[in-house]
This record gives sequence, structure tokens and C-alpha cells, in this order.
Amino acid sequence: MNTESRRVQLPTRLAALLLLGALALPARAGVVLPKADHWLRLTPENSVIGNFPAQKAPILTVKSGATVRIDGGGGNRWGEEEPFAWLKANGVTVNAEEAEAIREIDAVVKKTERYADIKTGHLLVGPIAIEGAMPGDTIEVRVLKVTPRIPYGTVSQRPGRGGIPDDVKEPHTVVVTFDGKRRSGHFGDGIEVPLGPFQGVMGLLPAASEGANRRSGPPGLFGGNLDCKELVDGTSLYLPVFHPGGLFFTGDSHAAQGDGEVTVNAIETANTSVLQFILHKGRLLSAPRAESATHFIAFGLDPDLDSAMQMAIRETNTLLGDTYGLDFAHAFALSSIAIDFRVTQVVDETKGIHSMIPKSLFTQAKLPPFWAANGKRR
Repeated sequence: MNTESRRVQLPTRLAALLLLGALALPARAGVVLPKADHWLRLTPENSVIGNFPAQKAPILTVKSGATVRIDGGGGNRWGEEEPFAWLKANGVTVNAEEAEAIREIDAVVKKTERYADIKTGHLLVGPIAIEGAMPGDTIEVRVLKVTPRIPYGTVSQRPGRGGIPDDVKEPHTVVVTFDGKRRSGHFGDGIEVPLGPFQGVMGLLPAASEGANRRSGPPGLFGGNLDCKELVDGTSLYLPVFHPGGLFFTGDSHAAQGDGEVTVNAIETANTSVLQFILHKGRLLSAPRAESATHFIAFGLDPDLDSAMQMAIRETNTLLGDTYGLDFAHAFALSSIAIDFRVTQVVDETKGIHSMIPKSLFTQAKLPPFWAANGKRR
């Protein structure tokens, strides 16, 4: 949160982001969400800022299969300013429900307990415990729906950060307003960015070896700040469990992002997410994986981008062996000719590579249908 950031004041094109589900409950005017078993509101008691505190008791415990609505925070670039004055100065108009979300975000920033003297960072909600989860298990997080709670997001840069840290000479923030009818972000005259809301942080409590208050910035084997733009509605993220209950955190709400996230930010906003938690007993993973109706995704994570790439290749080979029974030679060969390796992000200290493995390659695979593919594995 940099109060000295320069701002670009852009014309506002306000609308709610309309996302429909078969079983729904109102989220705010004009928007509905899938029905959820539990609802976690954004409060200082439910929130964490900048780390994963092992000492924080679960704010909710759920059974495998439960769905949870989580109201998140973000977009709070007003710093020490009064938030509604900041919104007005940046040409952003909010309705009553959006104004309430702004007040919740401001209260979380001002009142949430800080751990280990970590003052700033991602606005997270958690932890959520899943009954019966133990080390050696995997928790599948199904992303049923993610939608912005506020009608704008911000993209910032500052000296010494991002993919070209020496080139940024002064702080700068761009405010992007949302057009729900077009499902786009208005970046400037003649420039519209398609919206793809997702949570930048989805992870379990890191292993004890990483410390009791591990910062949320770098991602890890527990997931966390993966910043993978593929994790939108209709995808699953698979996370290895390191502690009883798993202890899930989420935050870092994004409205859209390019692979690389090169300034350090996506379009930072505040999302409401509806997630479902599935416990897979005895399924041991060495790193996070993900899945959509059309692809499997493997991750490589390391401070060195070359090492992250090597890890992604190895995780892809392992996934191909586990899922399709390929030996090393065939998995490695297929990775070279048919699988795309993308730079997830280069700005979170631990850099990311993710592979996109098309399910369409496997014409005779006998696998159960993916939950978000209408009963068909495409």
C-alpha cells in the first residue's frame, strides 16, 4: 500500500459482474452465486495480513464435500487516505453493497491482528480446517465461482520491484474499472482487458520447517501465492497436506492477469469466492497440481527461473506417469512435442512455471469425468 503512488484517473463504466449458477443465492444487486453450506464474511477476526500464522485457530471446520462462500478483500490502494475520498478522486462510483465491501476492507486493514510484526501484505481469509485431513493426504479445492465484490481494481508498480526493477523510476498506479456486460476492464480509451477473476493465493498451512509465520509472498509446495491465471471457475487445485486439518487460506483477489504478472500486480480487487473442499485420503503429492475440463497443470517453483522450469518438467513427467501410465522416456518426449510450459509469475521471489497438459491428447484414456465438464472428459 503506497500512498505516494501516482494515479491515472480513467472514465468509469460501472456494472456488476454477472455470473449465474444453477443453485444460487444473491451476492449483491444483479449477481448470484452458487449455493454454499457456509459463509465467511470479511472481518478482522477472519482475516490475516501478509503471512500464514500457525498459531491462529481455524475460523471454520468443514467436512469433505462442503462448499464455502468467502468474501475477500483487496483494491485498498488508498493507504492513509479516506477510502471514499480516494474512490471519488479516481472516478470510481460504488453502490450500497460495494460501499459496504469497501468499509469491510478498510476495517480489516486497520484492525486485523498482525503476527510476527508483519505489517503489510496479502489480505487473506483463514484458516479453514477440513475434517480428517492429515499429512500424506491431498485436499482438492474446487473453484465453483469467483466474482469481484467491487467495481474496480488497481495495477501498481514501484522502483526496485517487478520483472524490470531498475527500469521503474517512480511509483505508479492505474485504476481499472469493470464493465460487467462486456466482462472487461476499462484500462483506457480504446483498451479493454477481458476479466478472468481468480484468487492469487490459495494454499494450506506450510510445513513446520518453513516457520510459524511464513510470509505469504513466495509460493511453495503448500500452494499459496501461485498467481496462476488458469485457476478460474471450473478448475480444481490439488494441495498436499502438512498439518492436521490442512488449514486453508485464500486471498490476493485478482480480476485478470497476464502470465508473468510482470509489474508485481494483476488487476488487484476484492473477490467473493465459492469453493468446495474434497479430501483425498492417502493421496500423496510432492507439489501442487491443478486441473480443468481440458487440461492438467503441473507447477515448478524456485527462486531461479531455470530451476523452476526443471521442476515443472519433472512434475509434468510424474503427473503423466501417475495419470496415464507413461514411463520417463515417453513422458519426457511428449512434454517436448505437445505440452506448453508457461511462466506463471516472475515477481514473488519464488518464481513459477506451469505446464498445460491437454487432455485431448489421450484418446483412449479411461478416467472418471471431471466435475466441471458436464459429465464428459474433454
